[in-house]
Amino acid sequence: MKQEEKPIPLSQDTLKFLSELEGYGISNYMFNIPRDTAEFIFRLLKGRDPYRVLEIGTSNGYSTCWMSLACPDAKITTIEKDTKKIKLAQENFKKLKLNNIEILEGNALEVLQGLKEKFDFVFIDGTKGEYVEYLKALNKKLNKDAIIVADNIHSHNIVDYVEMAKARYNSTTVKIGTGLEVSYV
Repeated sequence: MKQEEKPIPLSQDTLKFLSELEGYGISNYMFNIPRDTAEFIFRLLKGRDPYRVLEIGTSNGYSTCWMSLACPDAKITTIEKDTKKIKLAQENFKKLKLNNIEILEGNALEVLQGLKEKFDFVFIDGTKGEYVEYLKALNKKLNKDAIIVADNIHSHNIVDYVEMAKARYNSTTVKIGTGLEVSYV
């Protein structure tokens, strides 16, 4: 018998806004993560309570909202190169009164090089052809027991990233949404 999951502990207004954001993302080609992926990340973060979170690929902030809601005391840094998407994300964060998010504008690989902080959780959902380079750039930017979650593993057949993640970390491919690679440092 399959165990039933507890409902996500968010207000109806917040869940309604997130659903509207999903719809907006679909009709405006924002390529947001699917709801089941968002809920998986939310539950993973709730169970770990990280202090520093990094997201590569903000888009309109849908996944960032989920992460911020899961760990409101964490400092979330998210990287996005598209100024229009940054403005959308900022508006969405404001609507949900999320104040723990910093958006860094620019090419993710260049921005990663300049980061001095170490992170407890990293969500990768940027340029698919750069996933391996993201993983290399993150090498010295991870705290002990950090987790890296990479999206689109199945939908984009990102085999080289999966191979490197499995060689470096305790890593598992999870069949949720478009496929996730979950790596424990």
